[in-house]
Amino acid sequence: MQILGTGNRSPQGQARLAQYQQNEAGFTLIEFLVAIAVMAVLLGIAVLALPNHDERYWRDNLDQLVSSLNFAQEESAMSGTPMVAQVDALGWRFSMPLSAVTVPSSNQGSTFLPDVYRAQTWHKPVEITPVQLSLGGERITEALQIPIKQENRQAVLMRSSNGRFQWVRP
Repeated sequence: MQILGTGNRSPQGQARLAQYQQNEAGFTLIEFLVAIAVMAVLLGIAVLALPNHDERYWRDNLDQLVSSLNFAQEESAMSGTPMVAQVDALGWRFSMPLSAVTVPSSNQGSTFLPDVYRAQTWHKPVEITPVQLSLGGERITEALQIPIKQENRQAVLMRSSNGRFQWVRP
């Protein structure tokens, strides 16, 4: 006694089933083109999401220069010891004039932090007029603007009349 039918097992039914399976064995051209279009859109989004490292390094260099100049300015003003900052196409470095170098007493520690003031180099070559800045010991009468260029990027290092440094895009 047969309870459940399993379909048409005739030779004609099996031939139709085989032909149907053979016709549906691959992708159609439309399905293939849609899959390629979806992958192209996803790849385009992924490429746009990749960061521009040169731009980031450029901003990081400028931020680092400004923060170290501001820190040196503040420390020079607080300690009364002038500092000199040199900024040129190679990078920037800090030093103390020989007349200002004194040996601290044993109970008074030096606030000069060599790691903060170590010489820095630009990530990529820049065009800048070399400048030597005196920090802490002078009275600032007018704002200072120093243009800096790197490939197709430009910035202006600015020193306001209160002695604070910042960079801006022209």
